[in-house]
Amino acid sequence: SSEKRESRFRESVPPSPSADAQTLKKLEGGGYFPSLSPYHYRSRSGISSSEGTPANLPEAREPAMSNVSQIAKYIARRATLLGWFDELPAAAISSGWSATCVAIKQPDGTYTYAPDDPSPNLVAAVARLDENAVVSMASEVTNTVLDTIKPDQNSLLVESTGARIPIIPSLADIHQSLVYSASSCIVAEERCVLIWSNDANNIISVAHNVEKQLLGFIVGPSMPRGLLAQTEEQSIDGQPTPVRGAIDEKNEIYQAAIKVEEGEDDVDEDLEGNPPVRPTLRVHSFRIGIVMILVILTQSMGVSKLLRQWAWDGDYLRFTLVAVIPPLCLLSLFFFIVVVSSVFQLLLPAGMCLRNSKYHSAVKPNRKRYVNYELPHITVQMPVYKEGLRGVVVPTMVSVMAAIQYYENQGGTASVFINDDGMQCIQPELAAARKQYYRENGIGYCARMPNMKTSKSGGFFSWFKRSPPIDPEVDNQDESELSPQGRANKLGFVRKGKFKKASNMNYCLSFSNRVEDELHRLTELECQGRNCSYDELTAEDDDRMYETALQNMLDADEGKTWAEGNIRMGEIILIIDCDTRVPVDCLLYGALEMHESPEVAILQHGSGVMQVAHNIFENGITYFTNIVYTAIKYGVGTGDVAPFVGHNAFLRWKAIQSVSFVDPSDGVTKWWSDSHVSEDFDISLRVQMAGMACRLATYHNGGFEEGVSLTVYDELNRWEKYAYGCNELVFHPFYQWIYKGPVTRLFLRFLWSNMPVSSKVSIIAYIFTYYAIAAGMLLTIVNYVLVGLFFADLDHFYTPSWGIWVSLLVIFNGVASISFSMTRHRLKEKSFWVTIIETATWLPFLLLFFGGISINCAKALLCHAFSVNIEWASTSKELGPTGIYIGLNKMMHRFKYTFLICIVISAGMIYMAVGAPWGWTIAPAQYSTGTYAIVPLAVQVACSFALPLFLGLT
Repeated sequence: SSEKRESRFRESVPPSPSADAQTLKKLEGGGYFPSLSPYHYRSRSGISSSEGTPANLPEAREPAMSNVSQIAKYIARRATLLGWFDELPAAAISSGWSATCVAIKQPDGTYTYAPDDPSPNLVAAVARLDENAVVSMASEVTNTVLDTIKPDQNSLLVESTGARIPIIPSLADIHQSLVYSASSCIVAEERCVLIWSNDANNIISVAHNVEKQLLGFIVGPSMPRGLLAQTEEQSIDGQPTPVRGAIDEKNEIYQAAIKVEEGEDDVDEDLEGNPPVRPTLRVHSFRIGIVMILVILTQSMGVSKLLRQWAWDGDYLRFTLVAVIPPLCLLSLFFFIVVVSSVFQLLLPAGMCLRNSKYHSAVKPNRKRYVNYELPHITVQMPVYKEGLRGVVVPTMVSVMAAIQYYENQGGTASVFINDDGMQCIQPELAAARKQYYRENGIGYCARMPNMKTSKSGGFFSWFKRSPPIDPEVDNQDESELSPQGRANKLGFVRKGKFKKASNMNYCLSFSNRVEDELHRLTELECQGRNCSYDELTAEDDDRMYETALQNMLDADEGKTWAEGNIRMGEIILIIDCDTRVPVDCLLYGALEMHESPEVAILQHGSGVMQVAHNIFENGITYFTNIVYTAIKYGVGTGDVAPFVGHNAFLRWKAIQSVSFVDPSDGVTKWWSDSHVSEDFDISLRVQMAGMACRLATYHNGGFEEGVSLTVYDELNRWEKYAYGCNELVFHPFYQWIYKGPVTRLFLRFLWSNMPVSSKVSIIAYIFTYYAIAAGMLLTIVNYVLVGLFFADLDHFYTPSWGIWVSLLVIFNGVASISFSMTRHRLKEKSFWVTIIETATWLPFLLLFFGGISINCAKALLCHAFSVNIEWASTSKELGPTGIYIGLNKMMHRFKYTFLICIVISAGMIYMAVGAPWGWTIAPAQYSTGTYAIVPLAVQVACSFALPLFLGLT
């Protein structure tokens, strides 16, 4: 039954095109688009042809009917010379037919065979495979392998490569699902090996690689060169001939020395399948303990000042200032964490970050531990909106398909499930291209209706209610009753949420579950009607019932939902963005780690950056993103709980289901919270409060690549979204304080959960960082007035903005830069001096950016507090039209209120300096505090005003 269930997943698994660097470069440059012809319908080559092509066929990607026979004869001659048709004479004489041949598909779907006397069973098996080229091989190597096969054996494991080759009892048992999980199979009864490819040009190369795998099984990892036939062009493996002086790295003595040199000598070598021991590190807890001591100490010093002043004048009124201590503690947490972390990074080693611990994986799982482990089905879930097919989606899919191919070569199965939120919103031609691409590559997708359109009013609040402009080249503007938009308007369909990603995934997961339930119902009816058990059903029965279940649910939705392909969820989900590159072996190691750590619900992978525009702004954000991930690696590597950033992460589907909830607003079961902008942060908290763990994996060393914001507008949207999301996690809107209280139930549950206290402090510090940034402009205005006009009357408890500003400059831009450069050096990312130079290069960029986003973060916080509607579109994955006039128009439209605020404040400062009455001026002077009042506010205003001018026109 397990094999049958596995085949049900494999039936709709997408093809696996090769993802070499040259192809990816062409795709990213927009100069290449995969052919959508029938000859590229399913690419399931289990072994990439990039290792070398012993013989090249004539240049004919899509052979015409006339030369298909010539190609078949050419391949047959090559196969005969290579000894692949050395069938046992007794077998051929007894049956009268040959079990070896070459089969090439013709344009009309029939096959040409060479030799032309294949057995009927072989002809039927080739037809069921339905591939463009098939070779049936029988040689000395295959006969030797077949002699070692046990009667009940169902696969052959090649230890040197980790590949598994399926073993089929007879040609009659060949099924089309094989092409989705392998490029070859061993047929026991007919004593041959079937090899297939979707491209006749590389069938000989694929067959060579399969024979190499079989020979590796016979002679072991140390296979001598020259045992396989080679052509005059190149060798099979394409590797240079060994020279004197090299070492045999398979020798145990050399292996031990290499492990010591590379820092792997402490890796647990227990190969009995027991999970390795992961220590719980306490360095982070110790660091947070020191942070809390500093916070308490600094606030105690303020209280001591109040007590001393009360002892002098007996004024009890000043003790009302104690009310500001709690918010001061929260706002200063992150500052003190940076101070203490900088000291730790300078003085302590970082070797612990290069080893595995409870919340951090720096070393890949050992594949040899789990030789007999049946790899689970993995679903690659990818939300998509209106991104370009050729420029964004296709390159990502090529990367994903290569990972799926590698995973299937190891014995696993995987599929792609695209949550396409733009298919019903874009022009019909673009939607048709997406459908065709998904269909031809075996990709499952689900798409919901557009959001109903409502009349929008302008006015001042249009700054808050900003929506993305309509692009006539992309958006479908047809609003007739038969169009998706017309149906949405008629039904009043609403896509919930400020940021639609969560509701998109909820809709698609809900539809997938409905199909699963319908399939279960149909299966029970089928078993009752045939009076059989579930295990007696065949894979064909399951496929037929699945298609029926999918169609039933589509009919029930009456056109509201578009879906096709395999949309069933596997045991593990890899969630990615549509502008992502994944390591080729990520699925394998993700499955192994989730298997050896059942307590892990979310395995977040550290990411590198995939640049698109290479302009100044993208380069700066790339640097900032890299240091953020390094900081996360250091924090988690010293014992902190891993964050979940919403993509490039493996999720355990059962764990996600266990924290699902019924939304009281619509009574629908949901997994992702569409009422929270930070849906990833929300689900991370729910998972950890349920007793499960989040873990960070960094052993791919940036192999996961993600796109970053291409423009300052997208990055500001991200910061607004983060600020809004943090506020809605902690506080209710003001109007709900009367009957719900200020603090949300989720945050209270988080405070009283069993998460480590040190991790709670880190999360709280992160959340209130946005409040500190948002309060920057307002507090400096208040400081400007207090210090400039009433400095003599201020209580000593008050700390002027000047001192805070200088402290931030020294710590964040001085000490932290040096300590962080040392950390990157110790983590073997870059040398110390290179990092210092890089830090100094981007320091002005970061000063300008973080000095200028206070108004935007404050706007987001106020929108949530006062229940003002605000929405964000998805981040742009491609650089749109550029130019000085386009940039100026966009800048003025986006920043007009920011410019207005800065001009008003600047005018007020000028008036207070030169035009105010005597005694009310705030100006620099010898005995005046004007400088200390003016500089912090002037910096805030200058950065806010200059941010769009310097970074918005790149």
